[in-house]
Amino acid sequence: MVEVGTTGASGATGSTIELIKLTKRYPGSRQPSVDSVSMRIDAGETVVFVGPSGCGKSTTLKMINRLIEPSSGSVRINGEEVTGVDPVELRRKVGYAIQSSGLFPHMTVAQNIALVPRISGWSAPRIKARVAEMLALVGLDAGEFHDRYPRQLSGGQQQRVGVARALAADPPVLLMDEPFGAVDPITREHLQDELLRLQRELRKTIVFVTHDFAEAIKLGDRIAVLRERSRIAQFDTPEAILTNPADDFVSGLVGTGAALKRPGLTRVRDVEGTGCPTVSVTDPPQQILRGRPVKWLRRGDLMRAKGSLERAGAEQTHAEREDDERGRKA
Repeated sequence: MVEVGTTGASGATGSTIELIKLTKRYPGSRQPSVDSVSMRIDAGETVVFVGPSGCGKSTTLKMINRLIEPSSGSVRINGEEVTGVDPVELRRKVGYAIQSSGLFPHMTVAQNIALVPRISGWSAPRIKARVAEMLALVGLDAGEFHDRYPRQLSGGQQQRVGVARALAADPPVLLMDEPFGAVDPITREHLQDELLRLQRELRKTIVFVTHDFAEAIKLGDRIAVLRERSRIAQFDTPEAILTNPADDFVSGLVGTGAALKRPGLTRVRDVEGTGCPTVSVTDPPQQILRGRPVKWLRRGDLMRAKGSLERAGAEQTHAEREDDERGRKA
């Protein structure tokens, strides 16, 4: 049985995933759709598969939960071979979110979210509490959305419910197959931000498929750049891929302006605030004002200063002082 993680107060994280020479060959095809892919994904890590359409990235993803059965090779979750697990039971323990949410139209939001916990034999009170918890987690008010049907939701709301359903049974692994590809750019950005927030709280192991390299940069701890037949062109951090692409294929996928994308990789919490001036609440105001610019000095001002800068240079104008003050407050 594949081990199931927990969330919330326990602080448990996701599970490791190992792909070992994973291959899928369809009858009648000259070449495999996925050709001997091997990689390790650490517990709690978000790994993004990115590559051109038809390269096999979705097929690789679906072999993790056996929606597509491998022709050869193996998948291990927390060291356990998943091909020995009943596929239906496996899918209950691996969350799965797809494009256009995949919600059942005849079920309410609450019924969609409760589906896997109900099949897994959870009690009614536990399911009710979990539905409310999941709606709150994805930023939807339970009183407003509990009894709505998917047709009564916007595209972004449907995707949020889809993620809530994928997480409802508390799986350690979450598979996401282009889940935000069918929504508008603004909603897509909001959903990406929401996923980053959820991952900071839950620390699931997420495998995410996209053809959008900008999305891969934003979401991935590491990115697997896949060429034809899911062969790995490069598997590294976003910054490493941007600064040192492995070959022309990766460079072409990254696109122009890679250096301009690098600042977006640094999160505010990771920036060390060194050398910042500090003051105490007991320091006198005049002392605090020291070190602020009060004059403009040009080369000629320095030459004429004759040992003292007291009378040299031009005073800051009122507008310059106001702008300086706004900059300090910001």
